[in-house]
Amino acid sequence: MNEKILIVDDNIDLLQSLSELLEDEGFQVRSEDSVEAALEIFTKFKPAVILTDMNMPGMTGLDLLKTVRKSDSMVQIVILTGYATVKNVAEAMSSDGAFAYLQKPVMDFEILFSTLRQAMQKYNLLHDNDEWEDRLRKANLRFDTIFENMDAIIYVADMETYELIYVNSRFKALFQYDDEGDNKNALCWQVIQKEQNGPCPFCTNSRLTDPRGCPLQPYTWEFYNPVVKRHFSIKDQAIQWHDGRIVKLHIAMDMTKYRKLTHEMQQAKRFKAIGVLAGGIAHDLNNTLASVLANLNVAEMLVSDSQAGEFFTAAEEGIMQAKALSGKLLGLARGDEPVKQRLDMLFFIKEFIEKTECRSAINFQISDKHGEYPLDADADQIKTVFYNIALNAAEAMDFKGEIEVFLDRRYSTTRGCEYVIISFSDNGRGISASDIEKVFDPYYTTKFPGSDKGTGLGLSIAYSIVRKHDGFIDIDSAEGRGTRVDIQLPVAGNLCTPDDIGE
Repeated sequence: MNEKILIVDDNIDLLQSLSELLEDEGFQVRSEDSVEAALEIFTKFKPAVILTDMNMPGMTGLDLLKTVRKSDSMVQIVILTGYATVKNVAEAMSSDGAFAYLQKPVMDFEILFSTLRQAMQKYNLLHDNDEWEDRLRKANLRFDTIFENMDAIIYVADMETYELIYVNSRFKALFQYDDEGDNKNALCWQVIQKEQNGPCPFCTNSRLTDPRGCPLQPYTWEFYNPVVKRHFSIKDQAIQWHDGRIVKLHIAMDMTKYRKLTHEMQQAKRFKAIGVLAGGIAHDLNNTLASVLANLNVAEMLVSDSQAGEFFTAAEEGIMQAKALSGKLLGLARGDEPVKQRLDMLFFIKEFIEKTECRSAINFQISDKHGEYPLDADADQIKTVFYNIALNAAEAMDFKGEIEVFLDRRYSTTRGCEYVIISFSDNGRGISASDIEKVFDPYYTTKFPGSDKGTGLGLSIAYSIVRKHDGFIDIDSAEGRGTRVDIQLPVAGNLCTPDDIGE
């Protein structure tokens, strides 16, 4: 606690008497007989209170007050004089913030002591408050530094009003949120879920405090946000904010890339197991079909009835169709190695569109008409991939819409490889979230029973071919909103292997 007083008066006798009296009262006292001398020691002495005469030779007490105020807003100044004008006193008390004005001669020293103690108390309160504000600024700086450097989406919201109190830069970037101007004090559900009329039905606030409103243990959960199309692992916790209210601290880790890679690993393993099973079934089926076909041929030679010949022919055609199907299964199981050659994907796609009939118009777009899109790939296999995906898109629109094909080239930081990306988009019926995980499984189809639109092997074969080319297929779809299939194939010369996803 600062108990220093600086006395300034050109009356030497008064200066000495006041110094002795105030020292007896327990104050630390320095005295100077001019404003100029007082200013020289002010910075070093650092008094809490200045007791000064108003009128002195040279600089006046008002000059002292104005000069000190330029460097110290907390020091308290008490004016002590018998010659001050009402104008000077009013100026000192208002614009420059003098604490009090006392007249000479001092008749009641208790009033003087009391005034000085009150001035000193005000100084120390201001000083303590400044120290706390400085601590708070430093704490907030550390708080910001930690949260800004975390690889997470972070916000703090009032648990009663849902008002956003703090958001980090990653939150702002992801949700395109500016916490200044019209967006200041926005509600969390307005920013995170956009077109809602109230708090989120899955809000975790009720899980974070007990019936008395005291914070409980953190609550961890996972969530897919359809607004930004990202998967998050979230930890919510009720904490006490610096102003005393209980708020929610929300920390969300973006797990989208991890989930995608994990899904690709699981899908590759499942597909491999299904392929082995399909290969075994196809092999046994081929043997059975060969036996049936041989017996049919013998029976046809033994039977002379001309009418029976039609039935023999129909049976043979059915067997050959089954044999072709088992051939597809064997191809799926073996995953024939591609015979690669250098392809210009821009020219390749244009040729594919011109020569392929899938009963729907195809609109082709490209990100950079002057760009290069070289691939080392098996042309026949890639045509099969394109045809199967384009046919699925046409069927999803009942052959009435237009298929959008977009060509791009991008570097994947997740996989450390540059890819040519061929996207097929339709505005058809879309795929539900429960079905989208299974679309590459052999014989899995969303087509209605009895449909003659395919066997359910198209996407399975496409997936197998793309994986043999060290590529990936991503599907983005929602019911009623159409589907986009992204085929990612390594740019020629890039070493992108299946090991990238842990196979």
